[in-house]
Amino acid sequence: MKAIQATGKIDEQGQLSLDYPIKGTLPSSVRVIIVFAETDTTEFFTNISEYQQLNLMPSKQLEQELKQALSEAGYDSREKIIDLVQEVKQEIALERRQK
Repeated sequence: MKAIQATGKIDEQGQLSLDYPIKGTLPSSVRVIIVFAETDTTEFFTNISEYQQLNLMPSKQLEQELKQALSEAGYDSREKIIDLVQEVKQEIALERRQK
């Protein structure tokens, strides 16, 4: 395994972009470790602590409400839902290419 140190930014959508390209590298999957500045780390852990204290919807209720919303929107079969997911994936890929 090889390690390279680089700097970058995380945008509003949570996407990481490097400040500069890493020369001599080929397109590949990588493992990323993110180190925040001290003030960002404090805010990050505060946000996690607040999130952990939220009362989340039970998974069964979430499943039922999602099924109902999909059905009301006309996605009442497995095939229609698969088509919807494929359309969303295509839109995401198109948006990424346009950036």
